[in-house]
Amino acid sequence: MAAFSKRIYKSWRVSVPHLADLSKSFATPADAAVFAAELKMAGHDNAQIKPFQSLGWQARIRSKRAPPLTKTFKTKAMAEEWAKAREGEIAKRQFFDYREADKFSLGDLLRKYDIEKLTTFDKHDANRSRIRKLCRHPITHIRMSAIQPADFAEFRDQRLRGGFTESRQAGLEPVIWAAIKGTSVKRELDLMSSVISHARREWRVHIALNPASAANTSRPGKAEGDERVRRLHDVLPQDDLKNAKEIAFRSRRTKPEVAFELDPELTALLQMQHGEQQALLRASRYPEWFRPKKKIVTRQTILARYRKIQKPFVKSRLRKSGGVWAVFSFAIETAMRRGEMLKLEWSHVHFDHGNGYLELPGTITKNRKPRIVPLSLRAHRILKTRPNVSQFVFALTKDTIKMAFQRAKKRVAIVDLRLHDLRHEATSRFFEQTTLRTEEIGHITGHTDPRMLQRYYNLRPEEFVERFAKSRR
Repeated sequence: MAAFSKRIYKSWRVSVPHLADLSKSFATPADAAVFAAELKMAGHDNAQIKPFQSLGWQARIRSKRAPPLTKTFKTKAMAEEWAKAREGEIAKRQFFDYREADKFSLGDLLRKYDIEKLTTFDKHDANRSRIRKLCRHPITHIRMSAIQPADFAEFRDQRLRGGFTESRQAGLEPVIWAAIKGTSVKRELDLMSSVISHARREWRVHIALNPASAANTSRPGKAEGDERVRRLHDVLPQDDLKNAKEIAFRSRRTKPEVAFELDPELTALLQMQHGEQQALLRASRYPEWFRPKKKIVTRQTILARYRKIQKPFVKSRLRKSGGVWAVFSFAIETAMRRGEMLKLEWSHVHFDHGNGYLELPGTITKNRKPRIVPLSLRAHRILKTRPNVSQFVFALTKDTIKMAFQRAKKRVAIVDLRLHDLRHEATSRFFEQTTLRTEEIGHITGHTDPRMLQRYYNLRPEEFVERFAKSRR
């Protein structure tokens, strides 16, 4: 039953002269002061706070089927209309309490989810970085009680095409966004959908439906290249070696007016038939092999080479950046992610069974689940030859590995290869070269979903045909 009473409604209004869009009323002077401070930071130094009194009609609804509801209106007719609509929803069991949804915007929910659920993750975690970026988008300024599936559809289209975005909230400057792939847009929509679902379950943010869910906002379709099937080639084409030689002469160290050449002995070695794995590891372990030398040798050149020879020889694995090749080889042997290898500590390494194994705790894995990674003979040798100078096995940074991988590919002219493709290569080799069951391989690689594991298994036709022939009785 609804009750109506006439009340004096007191509020504090924040306004900027000649800018009516920025005027806003607050129930407490503290909230008004915070908003006025934000306007002043945005350049509106003439923002004013004034107390405001008005007569209004308060409607109160008490029902056993819903929480107590109270709202104030300017006229009695508006209060009666609101009360009638709410009582009808309560009678039909279709009532949703939008009071919490009115308090929060989508950005508020994303930030709250980051603080309460993702604090234990690293600050560079994918979802935490994604939340920080999404909070700059205009869609995160919309209140949850007003947000619609059409808003997420507009967000999807804008992220696919890129360009400027303008906020509905006055005083915020437009932001330019780069166009991204459909898979990245899908991850952003899935993240927002999961946050909204969590808010509906745990934080009493009641809305009629989840507007970001796949049922209400369609996801972008798969485009060419979204699913990686790249494998390391067994033979590096000779044309690629010729291109690598041309790339070497275009190094930033060379000058157009000076003639350069590669060492004849090393050139003959590099032109021997070998695969992409061997070429990549050579290019990252011995970068000096790919550096051209001057054809015309002067006295200064001879002195510089002599001083270099006189320096004490340092083994490749002991050099400051000499462990980069070991990271690439270790990824091929263990199918570990780059972040997991960088966080790998010596306390996680055990050599007491066969070639040994790695005991990865949940704090360094992507899905926060611990797992065991057996070591192959090559992986065992890599760890045995690593210098124990830090608590980490590979004392490198993410950017160091990224740039070293790009330079190594350039030296041997390898194209369309990503660092994460080495994980695909390792997973495919587990299927081809071992008799492990699918769930055992998934435990090594950290895939809990067999469908995701299947995406990482990229068949080689010749290998598959050979195994089929051997399986025939």
